[in-house]
Amino acid sequence: MWAAVLIIAFLAFRGSDVGKLGALVGNLGGGPLFGGEGLLASIAGAVVSGLILISWLGVGTFVFRYLKIERGENHSHVLELVRNLAVGAIVTSLIWFFLGLLGLYTPLTAIIVTVLGIVEGGLSFTRVREAKTESRVPKKASGFDKALLLLIAVPVGLAFVAALAPPIAKDTLLYHFAVPKAFIAQHSNAFIEGNIASYLALGTEMHTVWAMLLGNLVSQRAGEAAAGATTFLFFPLLLAVVFGWARELDISRRWSLIAVLMVAAVPTAFHVASSGYIDLSLAFYITLACYSLTRWWRALATGSLVLVAIFLGGALAVKLTTVFVIAAFALVILLRGREVKSPVAIAPGSDTAGDGHENLQATERRSGSSGKVVLAGFAALMLAGVIASPWYLRNWSATGSPVFPFYMSIWKGTATGWDVERSNLFQGMNSHYGGVEENKINYLTAPARVSLVAQPEDANLYDGVLGAAFLIGLPLLIWAVWRKKLPVEIVIAVGVAGIVYLFWLFSSQQLRYLLPIVPLLAIAIAAAAESVSELAIKRAWMYSFAVASLLGVVTTFAWFCQKAPVRVVLGGETRDQYLARNLDYYPFYQTLNTDTATDAKVWLINMRRDTYNIDCPVVSDYLFEDWTLRKMLWESKSVQELRAKATAMGLQYVLTRYDFMFDYDRSSLVDDKKPRAENEAKLKIAKDFILDPANTVRTDAKFSLVKVF
Repeated sequence: MWAAVLIIAFLAFRGSDVGKLGALVGNLGGGPLFGGEGLLASIAGAVVSGLILISWLGVGTFVFRYLKIERGENHSHVLELVRNLAVGAIVTSLIWFFLGLLGLYTPLTAIIVTVLGIVEGGLSFTRVREAKTESRVPKKASGFDKALLLLIAVPVGLAFVAALAPPIAKDTLLYHFAVPKAFIAQHSNAFIEGNIASYLALGTEMHTVWAMLLGNLVSQRAGEAAAGATTFLFFPLLLAVVFGWARELDISRRWSLIAVLMVAAVPTAFHVASSGYIDLSLAFYITLACYSLTRWWRALATGSLVLVAIFLGGALAVKLTTVFVIAAFALVILLRGREVKSPVAIAPGSDTAGDGHENLQATERRSGSSGKVVLAGFAALMLAGVIASPWYLRNWSATGSPVFPFYMSIWKGTATGWDVERSNLFQGMNSHYGGVEENKINYLTAPARVSLVAQPEDANLYDGVLGAAFLIGLPLLIWAVWRKKLPVEIVIAVGVAGIVYLFWLFSSQQLRYLLPIVPLLAIAIAAAAESVSELAIKRAWMYSFAVASLLGVVTTFAWFCQKAPVRVVLGGETRDQYLARNLDYYPFYQTLNTDTATDAKVWLINMRRDTYNIDCPVVSDYLFEDWTLRKMLWESKSVQELRAKATAMGLQYVLTRYDFMFDYDRSSLVDDKKPRAENEAKLKIAKDFILDPANTVRTDAKFSLVKVF
């Protein structure tokens, strides 16, 4: 009944996607399916991503020749393989960082790095065969298990196809692809004028640089397909971590697959994997870091701590929000130090009972005092900071703040195009996610809202949706923890997830930021369900999760149909046609790219700061895209004076999204401290400038392109 109510509630809020699925499927047609040039670019992109994957494996395996890690009793070859890939990805990301400092972002460098990785990776394929034939995988799967595998494959396959398509997601066009493209143009990772995102930690984007360099040898379209396919790789790798960790915890194959399905069926996971976003790479590293932390808790082995440092360092090089995870890990380390002198609580049926428990106590005696254990743990956290430090030291040196452009009211930094006021506005903008500013009760109802009510492209509703499966399993998980039916590894994972959730709840409630704890919760819920002794009840939970996940997959398919990338990936639709269909402003970019001089400077206002798809020089504010216009407007007494200021900036064209700009109640140009009459006069000046009929090149009900004289 609990599952049925939540599933019905989930469907009730899916009118904009699942409810329109019949019509959305029609988007997949509409013209020829295949075309030689586009298909070749997609194939080249897929091949490049495969070569990079092999290179990750080679570099990671090379590292583990010198970093010896003891295998557990239920060792998973799958997890070992993915762990090697993760270390290889982290190491090669750092290599590309330093190559950028040396100005070596060139095709030749990309070829050399790839060849070196592939040579070492070719020597590692025996481990791949061992993972494929892992002894605990039955030779014959049941029909239900095959159905689970099929459901898992659907969102992964859809994400792969969509990842090969030209990028259309906002943050990808803002910086995930735009910054690597600019880095390649300048052959280095020097800061990009006007793009504040170039000051961020860009660990995952280093792989985008790599992929673009290789793909561009075929064509620019192949380069962006390679970049999308490479960032997609973190999706199936994350699912492999979930399966391998669950199997090491002795969770049955079926329930391990259900845990994998719960993660794969999250619609926002599909969106991230298919859009060039970095949140799944972050989740990948954090999940492996948590796995390594639980291994260390059991055996207090130095090798596990080193892996904690590597994976946390890799995560911190992806996104600053990893500090929340580090805080959770610090608490776990302190608790482990307290447990050194006393026996660890052993769950019934856990693998530490009997001789295993005695071995654990012996390990604790050998490890020394509580202080040494805590010191070793905190040393690992510090090492994680060292691994990620190149990005933050680079930032610190250039701006005066390692965390620029964030928290400038606390730690001031300086860079053109950003200041304390905009930093505070950015923090305020992030705080609007989840709608807590309008209704504080949303703090309490967040689990239900993020699972059932949430919607993409709506900040008040988390900009995504989690699905019903995790909410269905929440009471079961609480019951299992309360009754101490879970092994200590699961309890640690749940604790880390809970702490990170609280940080998320009181910072920016964007659903993508919650993805790093989704794998931890999926494994924990699967373990909790398997601890149920009554077979009928266990089956009820199993089918509930399967149905809820199925609806998540259907939602994913609806989102896929909204993009409809199949034809552009197979070549039947051109890149320009696809972008014009998905980006309403793209025809204006086509006009600029084809009908203006290559050196004509364009001022973009409220255009999502998409510099990826435009070829001419651009002036655009970061995030707050009418900031300069507002400042110049209030300093001008007439449209002639405003136009003169624009000419003085060397501008030839102004492209503006204006549909909300002249609405007094919505316009950001309005100064609430000024009289209405004065505001209306300023809005008239802006309107005469942006919608100048004598100089209009192209216009519609939403956008205006005018020439500046």
